[in-house]
Amino acid sequence: MGKNRMSRREFLQASVAGLSFVYLPGVGRVKASPFESFDSEDTYGRLCFNENPLGPSHLALEAMRAAAYEGHRYPDWFSSTLEGKIAEHHDVSSSMICAGTGATEIIRLVADTFLYPGDEVVTATPTYSQLASEATSNGAAVVHVPVNERYIIDLNMIRAAIGPKTKLISLVNPNNPQGTIFTMQDMRIFMNSLPTGVIVVVDEAYHHYVHSPYYESCIRYVKEGFPMIAIRTFSKAYGLAGVRIGYSVASVGYTSMIQSSQNIGMVSRLGQAAAIASLNDIDHVDSTVSLNDRAKEILMNGFSALQLEYIPSETNFMMFDTGMSAASVASQLASRGYHVRVGWGMPRHIRVSTGTMDEMYGFINALQEILGQNFLKDEPPTFGLSRVHPNPFTQQCTIQISTSSSERVRLAIYDAAGRMVKSLVNDVLAPGLHDIVWDGRDVHGRDAASGLYIINLTQGEFATSTRVTLVR
Repeated sequence: MGKNRMSRREFLQASVAGLSFVYLPGVGRVKASPFESFDSEDTYGRLCFNENPLGPSHLALEAMRAAAYEGHRYPDWFSSTLEGKIAEHHDVSSSMICAGTGATEIIRLVADTFLYPGDEVVTATPTYSQLASEATSNGAAVVHVPVNERYIIDLNMIRAAIGPKTKLISLVNPNNPQGTIFTMQDMRIFMNSLPTGVIVVVDEAYHHYVHSPYYESCIRYVKEGFPMIAIRTFSKAYGLAGVRIGYSVASVGYTSMIQSSQNIGMVSRLGQAAAIASLNDIDHVDSTVSLNDRAKEILMNGFSALQLEYIPSETNFMMFDTGMSAASVASQLASRGYHVRVGWGMPRHIRVSTGTMDEMYGFINALQEILGQNFLKDEPPTFGLSRVHPNPFTQQCTIQISTSSSERVRLAIYDAAGRMVKSLVNDVLAPGLHDIVWDGRDVHGRDAASGLYIINLTQGEFATSTRVTLVR
């Protein structure tokens, strides 16, 4: 039987959408403000997306230039050549690889393939939450397990949270936003204790940056026949974030199921060429990792000099404790040209990506200046759903939202089955508080039925949801 699919545009990054969501405090995220779009020729100080400051390798650039001359021709419909090269890289069969437009598409395909209403996903918090978001849009429940006191995903607690409805375990290693890893020893114990019928999905986007001898890629479990799906990306160490290439490594059976949900021709001719060329440029990856190591050293020395606590990182970003409102510090950094991330239920922490040497020294100098001013001002606008009043309501309710920047805001009402009832806002709003009224009607102007509804708010990559009850 075919699977009913609902739109994910409003839910792509949501962390609390769906009636079956199991919510724990601290899941929500708050975006740094102000934050504006960047000119494509001026990306200095863009330390918020964990991008590769070196860009693509020269081999990838040459491959894309050559492929551009055939831009009028369709690509390899099924990315067969690319998947074959990736398979050689990992010493597996090409039938165990599914390439897509970034890890983003692969994560969505995994959710579409394996998650139905009534299923359950167990994941950590804080972590990269796309799979959890996709799960809720598919009607599945999500259980969030807090990381431990060292900001490491606690596999023992993840195991304890598995229930009879658990279908997927979603892990990120190294984890984002903290940059920490769980060890190969802990993972081995975890996998050997896994109940039958549960699939483990591990996002390894930052694999290349890890130096710890206690880390190991989970692709080994795929080769050993465990119920494992490993996800990789070309966005980070390979420097192809704008080209959008990602892939999964899984058993032949799982891969066939994942591919069955994928539209053909999703990966562009330029993307396929760039990814194949990147796999052959080991020197570029080595240079990327070397630059990242030097950048992190500058950050760690700077944080130590400023007497700021930080989380040791195995990635191309770091989190540090500002000792005050991180949103306020991030706002001041943005005004000086350094854009970072805050949120994840960690109100004093900032996540900063590594960049060039000039960016790192400039960032530390700007941070020193801000902290030296003993900067304590009013909180800048943040993102969120402030309140819904009255709730329950009979005729209309007022939804108060808070927007953090001049990015497009989407506010929509969904019914209990995940179907959109009405879009209330789809526009750019000024940062700050806004009161939005829902009159209890659907998109056609008809009275909505009594019941429970989901209010979903998104801005950029951030999203949140709440519930409201309509009583006729």
